[in-house]
Amino acid sequence: MFVCEFICAIIGVTDGSNPSAVKGQISLICIYIFFFASTWGPGAWVVIGEIFPIPIRSRGVGLSTASNWLWNCILTVITPYLVGTDQAVSHYHFSTSTYANLQNLGSKVFFLWGSTCVLCMVYAYFLIWETKGLTLEQVDRMMEETQSPRHSAAWKPHSTFASEMGMAQDKALSHHGEKARSGHVDAHDDVKV
Repeated sequence: MFVCEFICAIIGVTDGSNPSAVKGQISLICIYIFFFASTWGPGAWVVIGEIFPIPIRSRGVGLSTASNWLWNCILTVITPYLVGTDQAVSHYHFSTSTYANLQNLGSKVFFLWGSTCVLCMVYAYFLIWETKGLTLEQVDRMMEETQSPRHSAAWKPHSTFASEMGMAQDKALSHHGEKARSGHVDAHDDVKV
């Protein structure tokens, strides 16, 4: 994704007025949207649903959702001022050259967004826990036993939540399996009480 952002910025800075370059930028933006929509977009919702400890999970997901909406709103409001040719200066009547240089980034804004993609990659590598194949209870146990997200992929569960709560039916299952292998299964073995 960051490659699309940086290439789009380079094309815009070097040859941004060429119609073919603009079409190339649009293509790169579409590729970026595809990769965002298939990775970071839904991935964030999966992470926030799994990463909070069970006692505070609902509050954590609520705050994460509120944060997501807040930052989306902020980016939606400031983007026209970053890329527009007349938005900020004509609206606020600032005449300092420093402020005029800060706005009107045009295609240079892709350098900013590409840099945030790089920061997201570093953040994910160092700070996102690997929760693949784990139950929510096992995620909590993994976070108690491993001190760093970098080591979370190597963690293996020692038991299941059901066995810890005394709800596992290991003996009954092995007993039923022995009867099935011997060819002797009673009709009442499958009846649940």
